[in-house]
Amino acid sequence: MSGVPEEYRNQRVGVQGYRVLNLDLDGVCADYRGAIANYLVRTRGVDPSTLGTNDQYSFYTAPGWPIASDEEYLAVHRAAEEDHLYATMPVIPGAPQALRKLSDAHVYIRIVTHRLFVSGQHRRVVSDTAQWLDDNEIPYMSLCFTGLKDSIGATIHIDDSPHNVEILRRAGQHVVVFDQPYNRTLEGPRLLGWGGDAADALLEWFDHWPDDQQVAGTSR
Repeated sequence: MSGVPEEYRNQRVGVQGYRVLNLDLDGVCADYRGAIANYLVRTRGVDPSTLGTNDQYSFYTAPGWPIASDEEYLAVHRAAEEDHLYATMPVIPGAPQALRKLSDAHVYIRIVTHRLFVSGQHRRVVSDTAQWLDDNEIPYMSLCFTGLKDSIGATIHIDDSPHNVEILRRAGQHVVVFDQPYNRTLEGPRLLGWGGDAADALLEWFDHWPDDQQVAGTSR
């Protein structure tokens, strides 16, 4: 097990990796729904007070959003991508600071995001994502674009998508749920946000994975 310090042997990934955090972006570090809402207000003249709730993951099933189908959602998303959605999204408060603290504690941060689901725009998406990470001073050691998140092992994953959380747990992975209205039925451990004790709790979970549904961080 060359390359893994003795104190991190219980956190190893592969032969040489240890303290690996697979980190989702949208809904975890970047306010994707807020960015889509801003785009609809700006381009369609939608009254922001009429925009819908976030208690369902899909826009077209959550009440109040002016998106009636998966096809319409993809059209809105594609247009927003062309308008550099991923370079300009609001950052979720506290994320850069907490992630820098994790990085300083020898956590290897791997960004794992499923952003390449609209063909023909991959170069823009990759470039805008890297620009956004740099602009917001978010540390990371590798950047992976994939929808097959269960195929990439880590010590801990952080995700907000109910589907991803369930699939990763079925694969035997340790998953922290990043709190959103649409994932409240999922068992913890859970981060309520990046403030408060979020980074310290994650470091503790790296050392000792909790047996119960612990909650950390403060709401955004």
